[in-house]
Amino acid sequence: MIVEEFKSKYSKKLIVKKMWDWGWKYYVTTGVLTQSGGLIDDLWRPVISNVKCLMSNVLILGLASGTLAKIINKKFKSAKITGVEIDPVMIEIGKKYFDLDKIPNLKILNIDAEKYSPKERFDLVLVDLYLGDKPPSFLYSHKYLKKLRKMGKLVIINHLFYDSRKRENAEKLIKKLGKYFKDIKLRRILTNVMIICE
Repeated sequence: MIVEEFKSKYSKKLIVKKMWDWGWKYYVTTGVLTQSGGLIDDLWRPVISNVKCLMSNVLILGLASGTLAKIINKKFKSAKITGVEIDPVMIEIGKKYFDLDKIPNLKILNIDAEKYSPKERFDLVLVDLYLGDKPPSFLYSHKYLKKLRKMGKLVIINHLFYDSRKRENAEKLIKKLGKYFKDIKLRRILTNVMIICE
């Protein structure tokens, strides 16, 4: 059921929908793919539940409306979370429908992930960067991957993996990541591959 539609410079149109799942739950879609809520929870929750180390500071690149921040806050209650999101409309949706501004220890930065250069190193960096069904091109650059390595001890990248083009792009990314990370593990979840780098 459509609740509200928004115009976005980055995603063109964002649609907030709600569905019944033992109570009404919201999710955000571009009309094609879910951007926040719903399936995003199903993708990230099993990966985060397998993170065994204590995380005191976490960076989310591609905060969207806060689904991943809620998962992190539930697992690591005292962790400081920095969420980077380029789209102010997505942040507005997050505050209106997902209580984004009520997530404890969350600092929201409305900036481009490509330009973000933190001074601190994070225990965990989660990369969920999409414009529609494509990650931004900078995610595949050696310059950005080297920067990602410096940002965090453990980096997890969500990449679509449901057709030959997306699989090919994911495989190229994994190969490039091998230059910057000693240990790379892959986990298939639904139509995606989670690339876990240490």
